[in-house]
Amino acid sequence: MGIRTTIEEWSEGRSIIGRMLLVIMMAVLGVYLAVRPDAWTPFAPLDLVIHEVGHPLFSFCGEWMHYAGGTIFQHLIPIISVFILLRQGEYFGIPFCGAWFAVNLYETARYIADTRSQVLPLVTLGTGDEPAEVKFTDWEYLLDRIPGLSIEYDMNVAFAVRIAAFIIMWSSIGLGAWMLWVMYKGNQPKSVTEEQFDN
Repeated sequence: MGIRTTIEEWSEGRSIIGRMLLVIMMAVLGVYLAVRPDAWTPFAPLDLVIHEVGHPLFSFCGEWMHYAGGTIFQHLIPIISVFILLRQGEYFGIPFCGAWFAVNLYETARYIADTRSQVLPLVTLGTGDEPAEVKFTDWEYLLDRIPGLSIEYDMNVAFAVRIAAFIIMWSSIGLGAWMLWVMYKGNQPKSVTEEQFDN
């Protein structure tokens, strides 16, 4: 069974309107981030919480993973979400989570580009009223410990991540638009000739 046939069968009895609005919102967000890649998005508060949880979650794997854990977990959650939605039979989770993953890449690029300037406010988990002591920002630590890189490459790495974010964002939007088209065509009444051909 082909992908198109799978989507056609899945779309039977499902509303196209809500998913069409979702793709439109994804496209608006895609244009907005293409023009202003450092812009705030509605995903930002959730992504920040996920990022901060990732640090202690991965800290058991050593210092490098402690610093990388926030970024890893932030990008892992949209991937896990795809599989959860697919298990529930929601194929539209693929373009949605793809767009969410792309937004995370834009946010990560913004963070990487701030490595030397450190203009962005620093958010850390702590105990009580005392924030945790931070020796390095995540990417200040990581860039100096990834072979072939250093903090002097922060803008170059951020640019590369933004390119990846742009490609994934618009691939997800394109997939969502294609799925809408398949849903629309699949819900159209078949002519007598088409029914005879199918039989």
